[in-house]
Amino acid sequence: MVAPARAAAKTAADAKAAAAKTAADAAKAAAKTAAK
Repeated sequence: MVAPARAAAKTAADAKAAAAKTAADAAKAAAKTAAK
């Protein structure tokens, strides 16, 4: 029972990290566009 829960938590953490990276990349792209 513990292993599935741990896997689910890891998946959620990975998804959160991916979302944060995407948001950061989008912000960086917006800043670059604004600089032009």
